Amino acid sequence: MRWHGFLSILLLSPLAASAADEPLSLQAAVEQALQTAPQVSARAASVDAAQSLVTSAGRLPDPELIIGIDNLPVNGADAYSTTSDFMTMRKVGVMQEFPRARKRHLQHDFAEAEAGVASAELVQARLEIAREVATAWIRRSTAERSLEDLRVLEPEVALQAAAARAAVSAGRSSTAEALAAEATVVQLANRILKMRGEARQAAFELNRWIDVEPTRPLAAMPSLDELPTPAAVLLASVHEHGALLPYESRITAARAEVDLARAARRPDWSAELAFAKRGPEFSDMVSLQFRIGLPLFTRNRQDPVVSAKHAELRRIESERADELRMHTAELGKMITDWELLGEQLKQYEHELLPLARERSRAALASYRAGRGDLRLALDAYEQEIDFVLEHAELQNERGRAWAFLRYLGPQHLHP
Repeated sequence: MRWHGFLSILLLSPLAASAADEPLSLQAAVEQALQTAPQVSARAASVDAAQSLVTSAGRLPDPELIIGIDNLPVNGADAYSTTSDFMTMRKVGVMQEFPRARKRHLQHDFAEAEAGVASAELVQARLEIAREVATAWIRRSTAERSLEDLRVLEPEVALQAAAARAAVSAGRSSTAEALAAEATVVQLANRILKMRGEARQAAFELNRWIDVEPTRPLAAMPSLDELPTPAAVLLASVHEHGALLPYESRITAARAEVDLARAARRPDWSAELAFAKRGPEFSDMVSLQFRIGLPLFTRNRQDPVVSAKHAELRRIESERADELRMHTAELGKMITDWELLGEQLKQYEHELLPLARERSRAALASYRAGRGDLRLALDAYEQEIDFVLEHAELQNERGRAWAFLRYLGPQHLHP
């Protein structure tokens, strides 16, 4: 058996290693986070608790056992005797309350509404986590790609500085120009150091949600030009978004509470059946009695509760209206950012970055051939470096907008 276990470890180890080295896609990161995030587990436990209460809500209360002694003498010759006096009875019975069917139905509706609130909050938490994970994944991917672009420039900028030193030695250039070239090398190294820090921070942020090694490679970035739902449809279906789902359930629960408070104005009743045992010389007895509540003072008892529940309902409705406005405004802003940043990124990727790269190479070649100015070459490389960093910033901003729009409703949690 030991050899079998050892053999299994040897066979499975390469599989585990290959899985760890496999590039991590954005969707895989989101799915893993949704399976392991403590926030999801906490919300799921709340859903289980609320659904368990639905089973017991609206049922009849438990019956009550009645045990006692009636008419027990406390003085005289028969003091504390349970059999001497004909009025003394040892009683055992059962009492059952019967709340009105309408009230019990409302109690069940309220419990279901509370379970709906818990379910909606679970969906909201899952969507928020999906957005956070997607944003962290995009941030890390963008930082690593920009770091590679900056490192590509390192040997070229170093070559430029070497050419400047050689030109100084040959008397074709000034010491100031050589120092400027060295400063460009140092500045690029500093930019690379900052981008390395950005990549590490993004990796730690992603590791907050999923257990992934910082060195594990990421898969290709998905197209940020596509959304699972068109922007116009997102604007038209605001009520179905995760940010508003809990409010719908809370309003349903608040309305059920108002109806329950109103139902308290109507009386409930109970029944009691008891068997009374008397002394051996007397006959035993059976008693049956009914009790009916008398809500006679509703103005000072039930009505204030109804008013309070109405006020709570109005508060939740007002909060929902406020959330609807804020969410609609944020949604419009994110759609605008996503569209405009997409246009900017196209300019950077199809025009600015290629042109800057060509300009840098041409300026360096001209300078090395003795036909160009070193300052022009330095400016060209500095501009290309700036464009790389600006492109990374735009990519992060658009990724944040894309993640927000990508995970808005429960239907968006699945690819």
